[in-house]
Amino acid sequence: MRSSVGLKLGSLTLDVPFFQASLSGYSDYAMRTLARRFGCPFTMADMILDKSAANPRVLRKACFRPGADEHPVGAQIIGRTPATIATAARDLVAAGYDVIDLNFACPAPKVLQRGRGGALLNDPDTVIDTLKAVRDAVVCPVLMKLRIGVDHKPQSLDSFWEIVTRSIEHGVDGLVIHGRTVSERYRGKADWGLPAAVKSRFPNATVVGSGDIFDPAATVELMKKTGLDGFIVARGAVGNPWIFRDLRCAWENRPLPAPPDLAEQRLVMLEHFERMLQGHPEKRAVRKFRKFVVGYVCRHPKRKPVQMSLMKAKTRAEVEAAIDTWYTDTHSSTDW
Repeated sequence: MRSSVGLKLGSLTLDVPFFQASLSGYSDYAMRTLARRFGCPFTMADMILDKSAANPRVLRKACFRPGADEHPVGAQIIGRTPATIATAARDLVAAGYDVIDLNFACPAPKVLQRGRGGALLNDPDTVIDTLKAVRDAVVCPVLMKLRIGVDHKPQSLDSFWEIVTRSIEHGVDGLVIHGRTVSERYRGKADWGLPAAVKSRFPNATVVGSGDIFDPAATVELMKKTGLDGFIVARGAVGNPWIFRDLRCAWENRPLPAPPDLAEQRLVMLEHFERMLQGHPEKRAVRKFRKFVVGYVCRHPKRKPVQMSLMKAKTRAEVEAAIDTWYTDTHSSTDW
């Protein structure tokens, strides 16, 4: 059994070295609750635009539910003006968030066109001014999400190292580094070599890896090989809350449990959908649930017809009927 201290993020201590990333359009209350139930010690809410952080509607959409036992929970902010981002951080902490994460990594074209997210990797001064302003505005762990550069040009690499060096000098509590450039988006394979180089150069800094976390055992081995302090789970958790259970087993040197059978998958899918219905009108809940369908059905031996059936469902009754129809023992055969 490994040490019970898995990862320290400033004043926050996790018992395992991983947590759920902020996923735009995905990491709402329903997804976060399931992640926690399956062993994730800390989750990040959906990405929040700095100018919208004080909007009660935005807070209701992204924040934990009043009275819900969801701590610790983090807020990821995206923006381009240090003062506005700092104000958003202050408002979000006042609303109850435990950690602030600054997004300088998002590769979405609409984000880059507005000079936010990964676009700021070419502007080290603004990144550091933002960190300093947020540091002055809140008393909680402050993380930064980076990519390894805008592209692979030498000047981009220079900017990356300048941001890393100066952010550590200014007391960032953790650097979460995705092993792709902004221009690569999600193509190819994530390169954890540069995050490992950051940890080697700054051994006292907390450096967390990101990118292609799908295989629990392989991920733990990669973390040991690179010397990183931890990793975040992003796309690998979409429609797959079981990944956190399996990661705990891999980290603690315990045998991985058997994959969930169709009966367990059915119960978890219905629970996920029900939680969405509690937070959204029926039509919106149905649309949002479709985003998770691809992740869930990949375990089913008859994936294609199951996915088609769920994608066609337009009402609560149709979604539940499709799940009840396909997730039974009669569909456990791979013959189709």
